[in-house]
Amino acid sequence: MRIGSNGKNLLVSIFAVLFILTAFIPAKPCFAAANVRVLLDGKYLDFDVPPIIENDRTLAPFRKISEALGAEIQWDQETRTVTAYKNDIRVLLKIGDKTAYVNEVPIKLDTPPIIKNDRTLVPIRFFSEAFGAAVSWDNAARTVLINTNGIPSKYILGYYYSQSYQDFIANLDKMSSTAVKWYTLDENGNLTDRDNKRYISVPEGYNEVISLSKESGIEIQMLLFESDSVKLSKVLGTLESRGRLVNQILTVVEREGYDGVNLDFEYLKAADKDNYNNFTSVLYNELKARGKSLSISLPVKTERIDWWPGYDYAALGRNSDFVVLMAYDKNPSTPGPQSGIDWVEEVVDYAIARIPAEKVVLGIGYYGYDWGPSGKSAVILENNGATYLKFADELAKQYGFSLQLDEKSGLFYGKYTDENGATHEIWMESNYSVDRKAKMVIQKGLKGVALWRLGYSTPSFWDTLLNNFSPVKLNNE
Repeated sequence: MRIGSNGKNLLVSIFAVLFILTAFIPAKPCFAAANVRVLLDGKYLDFDVPPIIENDRTLAPFRKISEALGAEIQWDQETRTVTAYKNDIRVLLKIGDKTAYVNEVPIKLDTPPIIKNDRTLVPIRFFSEAFGAAVSWDNAARTVLINTNGIPSKYILGYYYSQSYQDFIANLDKMSSTAVKWYTLDENGNLTDRDNKRYISVPEGYNEVISLSKESGIEIQMLLFESDSVKLSKVLGTLESRGRLVNQILTVVEREGYDGVNLDFEYLKAADKDNYNNFTSVLYNELKARGKSLSISLPVKTERIDWWPGYDYAALGRNSDFVVLMAYDKNPSTPGPQSGIDWVEEVVDYAIARIPAEKVVLGIGYYGYDWGPSGKSAVILENNGATYLKFADELAKQYGFSLQLDEKSGLFYGKYTDENGATHEIWMESNYSVDRKAKMVIQKGLKGVALWRLGYSTPSFWDTLLNNFSPVKLNNE
């Protein structure tokens, strides 16, 4: 049958529409649910029978776990009991019995030991903690984290931006991941790695940062930042524009070998909430299908005040491997505490009421502001050679004042008068507040912390953090 020119044009139009409609339909992930893994003191354990999850509890082969923890074991076939000994600790469990014994003291279990494929499987958390180990669960990686020194493992993310290299090099071993702020959107809503006005660009020698991260067993994320709400409305506004940006992100991730994406879209309008939810859902599924991760940076809220109704915490938690709470800069236009521990706890409680705690990373802004007559300037505790910061130690020496610890917020506070007679007020993060926030992460079962940013930290910051937990290294095989 011959088709006239009008008919041909009609068919071309139909195929074009069908292409647009199908090109940006979210691809269903083609991966099976990942097996549960066990990371003990930074090394993955190999099992002949894989760990399983029963009643929200992970069970693993008794013999392998016991040997890894340095315990001697016995099996009594007649009573179907297993016993493990280490130093002065004796742990006894019976197959199918929800009561275990630690040095003759009965302990109730949520899930009893079982036999599967001729292997005895025991609850990992109970068994490991009985011998003094610290145990946590990384939901995104489906990994049990065991530390025999009693210090838990937590995810530690460092953000890499301008003048971050030396800090990055000095503290590679202390991080689980780094996210590089080298990407943003151009005026047309397309991905770009060159925005000189906002100092966002891929630096010379960037490949070294990627390769050193991988060699050191830490993840490296592509950070995509945008804070222009008009631009965000435009790029999120249609199925076609969202799909185009997803494809551009995937291209860069695959080309550069990033482990995932950290999405930092700020000042999102309330009207764009549904479009943002759709965009993150598509991006998340596409990344997961490629074995990559998605994390989303979130402006914070409390039960009393929702400053940012465009961010649907519950949906964004579902559409990501984890979220990062930007728990700083509460109200930077006004002198005062910007990240007090009292306020941060409100922020965390709001988040974990809507997102599983194990998917929440607490952002710590390790800096402060010096408010003066001409506005505010960023300030950090010690001179580290940065060319765009003030340093509290030098200001204190020059103007003869000392920083005081504010009891309520846990932050440093100070006032001074400059050579022109103008009054300045300083509020900034302290190691006391860092310690309190690290302990909050443990107490509330959060995934970990994120440092904003590399280039601001001091040795005392890392010492304070690592006194509370060690960095999990999920890329170490």
